[in-house]
Amino acid sequence: MAIEILLATASERTRQRVGHMLAEAENLRLAHVAADGDGVEDTLARISGIDVVLVDEGLDGGRGHAVARAVGASNPLVGVVLLVESAGPEQFAAAMESGARSVISESSSLPEIVARLEAVAQWSAAARTAVSSELSGGRGGRVVAVAGAKGGVGASTVALLVAQGLTGARTVSVIDFDLQSGDLAAYAGVHTRRSVVDLVDIASEMSGRVLRETSYDIEGGLRLLPAPNEGERAEEMTAEAARALVNALRYQFDVSVIDVGSRLDDATALVLEYADVALLVATPDLPALRAARRSIAMWERLAVRNPSEVDVVLNRRSNRSEVQESLANRIVDAPVSLVIPDGGSVFESAMNTASILSASTPAHAAAAKVAALLERGTVERGSEGELVAAGPADGVAAPTEKRRGRRGRGRKGSDSGQSVVELPVAFGIGLLLFLVAAQCLGWGAGFLLARNAAQEGARTIGIAEAYDQASVDAARADALGELSGPWRSRASVSVGPDQVQVAITTPTIVPGLRLVSDATAAVFREPR
Repeated sequence: MAIEILLATASERTRQRVGHMLAEAENLRLAHVAADGDGVEDTLARISGIDVVLVDEGLDGGRGHAVARAVGASNPLVGVVLLVESAGPEQFAAAMESGARSVISESSSLPEIVARLEAVAQWSAAARTAVSSELSGGRGGRVVAVAGAKGGVGASTVALLVAQGLTGARTVSVIDFDLQSGDLAAYAGVHTRRSVVDLVDIASEMSGRVLRETSYDIEGGLRLLPAPNEGERAEEMTAEAARALVNALRYQFDVSVIDVGSRLDDATALVLEYADVALLVATPDLPALRAARRSIAMWERLAVRNPSEVDVVLNRRSNRSEVQESLANRIVDAPVSLVIPDGGSVFESAMNTASILSASTPAHAAAAKVAALLERGTVERGSEGELVAAGPADGVAAPTEKRRGRRGRGRKGSDSGQSVVELPVAFGIGLLLFLVAAQCLGWGAGFLLARNAAQEGARTIGIAEAYDQASVDAARADALGELSGPWRSRASVSVGPDQVQVAITTPTIVPGLRLVSDATAAVFREPR
């Protein structure tokens, strides 16, 4: 894959020269050219995938160093390289102070430019990999997806009330992923300017700070990430952004409740697949229950989620309802795991006045018990996959063996046997991936150390009076002096008149895999 370069210069001559040189390199591509510092920030905000920013020191009337410092502060995972008229120790020192990773002079040859840009791009890739690993494997929060069998069944209110019931000693977020018609912000009584689709362009660099700046505090200790006010913006969401969002939510919050609505696309399918718990909400009427049965079957056909991993929630149930749990079980062809009663006129009034989070109705009490079931035993499940209550509770139905349809009984033996076979295989694959990731992180750390050591050795050769054995020994000693402990014992230094090369053998974590972190620094001599 080509390394994407953003060139920041106002000089047409520099633009043409750099463009021609990059065109001759196989793995370097000039992705964009910015004429000033504001253009650099705007380009990085609009275009993802920029690996290196090449900043002309003469940019903005000689403020190239300030532009480089600003870019490094706002985009710490993007490598910055300064383009200077002549490269020497003073230029290197000034570049390092401005946050640049390397320096290229106008007299640099093509191989030298390629080597330096590749080194900075490798650093950027290693840094992004480390941040992604931290986000996906750090805190390990849990995700609850709430879907509606069809529109109007109350999936959004169920998601909001369940999220409210999960608050306490935990950090809880509620995400409105019903991107076309989501209205959780109105239910909570907040006005929003930012939404979840604003995270699409920065999905690869999503962090806790970004989530905090995009979400809103609402009543009850919840953090709301709303849907866009313009429904047509739903098309901006991608499956890759949805995956990054779920990973970031796991790291930032103890529990995240995501309302995915009733529409299935690539993004919502990924959320349903990655969620720890999936609640499918239906009302006690035939159209909604038939829609629930079709949704479960569709999720199974598309390999989104197994029927045994879906918990059906019967919402707005009352004694006057013609359809009760026993009939609902037969219509959906799956057990109804949870029941939330009708909230009555008080609930309807709270919905109309945006005070649902402060109201108290039977629906609120039942939703709190649903939250308690989700919390108890880290979502304790029965032998066939449904949520299990510790004992009978008003408003929450504990499924019994009678409620199981033919489909549920047929899955019991196959699921348990499959678990016995898959668990050791999954554990082995997970362990192998962990070891490979650790080995790659060790290689990245070794590369950074080798690069610093090579630069130190090259600096020593550059200021030496002459290239002789004494200067070679001094350069080798200075390079090794940048290393410590096992890194020094595993390093080899090669000193030449024009460059210093440092190679470090990475400690072996995966048996049979031997990686060497190799970095080269060019020698620059100040004119005498």
